[in-house]
Amino acid sequence: MAKHILLVEDDAEQSLLFSLVLRMVGYTVETTDTAEEAQVRLTTEPFALLLADWDLAGGMQGDELIRWAKAHNPGIKTVLFSNHPQVNEIAAACGADAAFQKTNGITRLRQLIANLVPLPVNHP
Repeated sequence: MAKHILLVEDDAEQSLLFSLVLRMVGYTVETTDTAEEAQVRLTTEPFALLLADWDLAGGMQGDELIRWAKAHNPGIKTVLFSNHPQVNEIAAACGADAAFQKTNGITRLRQLIANLVPLPVNHP
């Protein structure tokens, strides 16, 4: 599915905001709050993009999830996001396709996702 995104975020308000914004522009978004649940979803559903927070509750962090996802599905696009000032370096180290600083805003997030997983040209 070219428009299917898995969002992994343990802050319920942030997850709701990101998923609503992405759905409004035409993506289908599934959410989970742990990397472990994301692993299960990634093995049972086709996703075009994994959008993972770096600092997650539980045993696995977002950068580890991205490494795992790339090893099990090399074609998946990945974005690591965080408020951490070194999110770009962390994303590069784990092989993410992009990084997003939460404070950069929703417009930047939409642009970043659209560059990685474009919507069809005729999409409203």
